[in-house]
This record gives sequence, C-alpha cells and structure tokens, in this order.
Amino acid sequence: MLVVYKPGSGRKLQRHVRWLRAQAEQRQITLSWYETTGFYGRDNEAIRLLLQTESSVVVVGGDGTINLVVNAMCGKSAQLACLPAGTGNDFCRQFGYTEKQWRETVFSSHSIALDLGAIGERCFVNIAGVGFNADVVQSLRGQKHGGALSYVWGGLKQLFCAPTIELKTAQGRGLTQGMMLLLANGRFFAAGLQPAPLAQLQDGQLECVWFSAKTWWQRLIVFAAMLVGCHQRLPWVHREKRTQLDIVTPGLAVEADGDLVATTPVTIRSLPGAIQLRSLPGTASSG
Repeated sequence: MLVVYKPGSGRKLQRHVRWLRAQAEQRQITLSWYETTGFYGRDNEAIRLLLQTESSVVVVGGDGTINLVVNAMCGKSAQLACLPAGTGNDFCRQFGYTEKQWRETVFSSHSIALDLGAIGERCFVNIAGVGFNADVVQSLRGQKHGGALSYVWGGLKQLFCAPTIELKTAQGRGLTQGMMLLLANGRFFAAGLQPAPLAQLQDGQLECVWFSAKTWWQRLIVFAAMLVGCHQRLPWVHREKRTQLDIVTPGLAVEADGDLVATTPVTIRSLPGAIQLRSLPGTASSG
C-alpha cells in the first residue's frame, strides 16, 4: 500500500500518519511512503512508478494532493483511499464521512467507481472553470494562511477587479459576457461553497454553470447567494448537463481543483467511472 502525503506539521495529518503506522504494525503489512515535493511533473512521475508495484494508494491531504494522485493513477488498476487533511477537503466533503469512517475505508473491501473530469490530458475530481474562480486561485498563489476563510477573503477581493469574460464554444454557443463558467464533476469548491448542488460523481456528465453577472453589484449578490446556497434562483445563473465542452476563446486561464492547469482553447470532458474509491458498504456518491 502506497501512502502519499504533503509535508507539513498539521495536527490532522500527523494524527493520520500515526494511525497508519500503528495499523501497519498491527496488520503486519508494509507501507510505502511518498512525500510530495510541490513540483507536479516530478511528483506525478514518481507516483506512477511506485504504483507499478502497489494495488492501492492512500492520500493523506487535501484536494490538491488527491488531484495529483488521481492523475498518476490514470490507466492503472489501483484503488484510491482518502484521509482528509487539507484546507478545503471539498472532494471528501461530498461523502459525509466522519474521521473514523474515512479510516475504516482505508482497509475496506468495498469500492465505488467515480467519474473524473478532464482538461486535455489533465484530470480533476471536483470543479474546473474559467473567469472569476481562476482569478481567485491566481491571487492566492497557494497562500492559504487563513485556512478555509482564505477562499472567502480572496473571492471578496476579486469581486471588484476580476475582468468580465466572453466565451465561445465549438458547440456553436456564445455565452456572451459574464463572471465565470464552471464545469462541475463534484458539488463543492473553495472550502465548502456549493456552486453546483446538482452535480453527481457517477452520472457520466459535468454540471455546467454559467454566471452571467457583469457589474460589481451583480457579482456581490451572486457571491453572497452562493455563501448561503441560494444562487441558482438568480437570473444570472444558468445550468445544463454536458459530457463535453470545447472552449475556443483563446488566452483564458483554466482552474481545476484549486490549481491553474491550462489556458484556453481547451476541451473539458467527463471520464465516466475512471477511478475506484474505497468506501463503506452502502455508500453512494453526491446527488
């Protein structure tokens, strides 16, 4: 069993690591440990090599570490287990497990097949998008010293300075001008915000949400409504299901799972049943 974790002294991470070491001794199994370096290409290649001899991988961390491991797992038969220890933990949030239950999944014999999203060859587990959310990620530049509140504070600052975007797609649809476009595999992002409450991890589709707010006051209303979960009632929020969207507008930054991963033009699509997640019996994905 391979264990991948991001180095740090967080209490939750350290608790999980101690628990894993105790379990390995009790069960008389050998754990292989990989500490991420922060360099995506180097980590991806190293984890791919390690997975040639491992049938399961445990991620101790947050969405960024899960994203890294999932991309390294593509095309392999290994199963994923998670011990949430990140800032947002948005992917894990969808299952409603307690810490004890997440630990039970590590050695569970039960698993479920979950979809991924893909931007070219880069996979994501939660939400990808262009516009406002990409500007927030760029403004944070990995600095989340305020924990989950970093996302809220970063979003408030960008409300007044993020540029309006205009999108065109190969499907022949112009989305006119607006705030941002999200393509959601999961429901949550930004440490608990739920911009796509109807997204599901097992339906083979992406929930596309277009925010057409243009003025600062429209953006402020959208942001406030999203904080309390009622934004879908607004006239500037439009949604549909898609298996693929080809964005042809050039030069826009694309964010996925909290990182800037590409620049448009890009193809964003769903990858049905792409990974196996260890879970508890009776578990269903978000929906």
